[in-house]
Amino acid sequence: MVKSPEDMQPLLASKNIENMFFKKHLRNFKSELIDQSIHTLSKQITSQIDCTTCANCCKKLEPGLEENEIVRLAAIKQTEPHVFKQNFVEFDGEAQFLKTKPCMFLNDCKCGIYESRPNACAGYPHLDGKDMKYKRSLWSNYTICPIVFNVIEALKSELKFTYGS
Repeated sequence: MVKSPEDMQPLLASKNIENMFFKKHLRNFKSELIDQSIHTLSKQITSQIDCTTCANCCKKLEPGLEENEIVRLAAIKQTEPHVFKQNFVEFDGEAQFLKTKPCMFLNDCKCGIYESRPNACAGYPHLDGKDMKYKRSLWSNYTICPIVFNVIEALKSELKFTYGS
């Protein structure tokens, strides 16, 4: 089992083409079956990985923010919401997100505002949804999060997917 982004890094390049074929392989299975497998594997694998030794999500991603979360984060930073928004929030035409990388609330791989963190952070790595095989975020998170990486690799085994050889 891969436990850190450093362990994943040398494997990622060799997995690109394999994952293209795996995505096609997933078409042979109903979404409900894939979702159930991902949810089960996620629970098993999450219990074996300590996110506070990694925090790659906090280093690489920009979490989406709701307006009430911006107000809450501004209060934590002891500033007005419009000032916080101007300095730390970006809007891409669809969503608002925290634009600091690594996250300004990250301290030694731990969230400094854990109890008040945005929903996008609390739900990460978002492996509990429906129609997981169609989620682009699943594949981008595969390159960031050891949990997602291990879930996908275990799913390949579970579905008896083979590539090459």
